[in-house]
Amino acid sequence: MNLNQLKYFLAIVKTGSFSNAADDMYISQSSMSKQIKALETELGVDLFKREHSKVYLTEIGAEFAKYAEMTIKQHNDMLLYLDEFATKKSNTIRFGSIPVVSSYGISAQIAQFTTNYKPDVNVVIDMHETNQQEVMKELFDGAIDIALIRTDYLDEVDVFDCIPYKKDIFVLVCNQNHPLSTKEAVSLNDLIKYPLSLLDTSSVIYTIVMKAFERHGIEKKTKCLTTRHKILMEILQTAPNISLLPLSLVDLTLFPHLCTVPLVEELTSDVALIKLKKRRLNKITKDFWIYWQKYFQMQ
Repeated sequence: MNLNQLKYFLAIVKTGSFSNAADDMYISQSSMSKQIKALETELGVDLFKREHSKVYLTEIGAEFAKYAEMTIKQHNDMLLYLDEFATKKSNTIRFGSIPVVSSYGISAQIAQFTTNYKPDVNVVIDMHETNQQEVMKELFDGAIDIALIRTDYLDEVDVFDCIPYKKDIFVLVCNQNHPLSTKEAVSLNDLIKYPLSLLDTSSVIYTIVMKAFERHGIEKKTKCLTTRHKILMEILQTAPNISLLPLSLVDLTLFPHLCTVPLVEELTSDVALIKLKKRRLNKITKDFWIYWQKYFQMQ
């Protein structure tokens, strides 16, 4: 038995299927099945009942899940505890974010924290940006301790501590020569005949926009998807396409051939810092979290 097998087991418990769990853990379904079969063989019990495409915990499987959760938690707590005895690690803040750090002024606040922290402590920020699905996976796996994400479709909100950062308002983004560029405001119906470019399907922004069209009874298909909003805006500068993006992400100084137009329908997205309530943090990460709490209280 190993920790990966326990993580795979708990992923199946959470998602209710081998295929969804395999997707979440970034392994093939066949590999997932082999690992669970090996675990069941070693334990000498069946952990799941398999019925068609669904899987259910057996009675012993439900009991085993409690111990598996405790084991993973204790393992993560142990690593964090040992971090306190490693100088470099104990001074490290492990921070993950969706790709908005520069657009939202996060970098400046991090720089201020590191500059004003105790002069005898060398603060190390282990920070990187990726899509929200990967950020959440790293948070649950213990690879990061604090995350900046969009909370609009966040599951299991009761397991997180949350510091609201901002409410983003969506706008139409298009080329200055686009027919919609001169309007004071546009409705979703105004956008029907124009090709739509968006961030890719793993993005919460994609979900927000497509669900908005769906709520208004509009069947809208995308013509271009990309993982980064700056790439998207580069495309819009020379293409007839349009996009819907949070206003905070649109930098017209970098993309002078673009313009923004307000939407008639209110479309918003909430951005927040989160951490797991049960995650033990090293001292400097606790101080970093408190710094952000105080910062937002003053806004």
